[in-house]
Amino acid sequence: MTDEAAPPLEIHGISKSFGGVAALRDVDLVLRRGEIHGLVGENGAGKSTLMKIIAGVHSQYDGRMTIDGQRVHFRSARDALAAGIGMVHQELSVVPDLTVAENVYLGHQPMCAGFVDWRAMFEGAHEHLASLGIDVDPRARMGALAIGLQQLIELARVLFSGARIVILDEPTSALSPPEVHRLFEVLRGVRASGRSIIFISHFLDDVLAISDTVTIFRNGRRIATERADRIDKGWVIESMIGRGHEELEGTYTHAIPLSSKPSAPVVMAVRGLGAGRAFTDVSFDVRAGEVLGIYGFMGCGLVELARALFGKLRSDTGTLSTDGRVLRLRSTSDARRAGIAFVPESRRSMLFYGEPVYKNMSISVLGRIGRMWLRPSVERDMARRHVEALSIRPPLVDTLLGSLSGGNQQKVALAKWLTWPPKMLVLSEPTRGMDVGAKEDVVRIVKGLRDQGLGVVVLSTEPETVLSLADRILVMKKGRVVHEFADGMVSKDRLLEAA
Repeated sequence: MTDEAAPPLEIHGISKSFGGVAALRDVDLVLRRGEIHGLVGENGAGKSTLMKIIAGVHSQYDGRMTIDGQRVHFRSARDALAAGIGMVHQELSVVPDLTVAENVYLGHQPMCAGFVDWRAMFEGAHEHLASLGIDVDPRARMGALAIGLQQLIELARVLFSGARIVILDEPTSALSPPEVHRLFEVLRGVRASGRSIIFISHFLDDVLAISDTVTIFRNGRRIATERADRIDKGWVIESMIGRGHEELEGTYTHAIPLSSKPSAPVVMAVRGLGAGRAFTDVSFDVRAGEVLGIYGFMGCGLVELARALFGKLRSDTGTLSTDGRVLRLRSTSDARRAGIAFVPESRRSMLFYGEPVYKNMSISVLGRIGRMWLRPSVERDMARRHVEALSIRPPLVDTLLGSLSGGNQQKVALAKWLTWPPKMLVLSEPTRGMDVGAKEDVVRIVKGLRDQGLGVVVLSTEPETVLSLADRILVMKKGRVVHEFADGMVSKDRLLEAA
């Protein structure tokens, strides 16, 4: 029997360690019925670990968890799902080649006489999506939809499974402002139905806009829990990371001065570059010792442009030159030989989650470490320097990469290029899924490379990232560069208006 008066979820004294390093320390948390509970904290603060305990991924821990007043201890994700807990991960798990209806019913297709009842499935999906205010053709192919719609449909699938407690991990990281607004409308409807939501995000504006209550994590502990209408962004940042982060904090609230370097030598020149419908007629210079920021909403062509600069996507028109020499990038190997390095927006495409941290850092320079045989001691020594420099947590080079938080995985991706820096560094969404403190570490590293004379291109849909890093900013819209901010002051509001 459940206690209807009890909170849907209560956590008492939860602690969890990995390899002797504490990830959670005596954490308490209460989620109330019909509440959106925001959860924020630096990468490695313990948010992901706690969510994996609640979702049944981690079964070994100390402490107590209750659902509707009844003590539970999940042994698997299936146990958590059966208890009414669903999770929408930052990396969407939709099947792009299936229809919307098939994604909604994934694993639970209605059957008739041993066959899928397609009519019932399409009609049921339409009714379920309409009840959430989602207007989409259930017969549409999932991969053809915008990212924002895919996010809503994955949320619908979790709710359709019967989840009464929904965990959302960075749900707005890849969404444009209109898509965020649409998601929030759906979430408010879910809340009104009496279901409860845990909303994890590094976008502090989003957390404060949608949450009823906000909990701050730091170093594996719950620092504070407050009503969202009683706090502001400054209080959240100070609670997360303490004082001493004024430079990065300013990108959230103030205008930022830009300083272009027109007299520095050009290390990359792009002229009239185009690739199908993704982007067209893109031109710019990148100078030595400069960070060029390129900002735009999701779908504006940023991802495709980043890939074209590294030879992962062939351009149809235009030219790309380095040091005055026109390049013909037929592959990423051509780009690397030209001195161009690339960190993509998807960590999964360049990292090995089942391998230790040190192997992920050394893989791009193994030929320089030892041409005839591997030298693990040298690899580990190199990795330890990067772990310390980038404040990667836990600071253990033999830890499997997959056990790190998303922000720390991103630091490892960046560290691959730090031993022998290239001439040009292209960073696509370098701080996606990272907290304020972790972003500051990336800012420090990237600016250090800039000061060594590298040319850096940062392409991001996060205005704070571009503002904190760039000396000059281009704004893209619908595949074209529509504005340039070169000198003077620029604010988040002005970037949003230009995009």
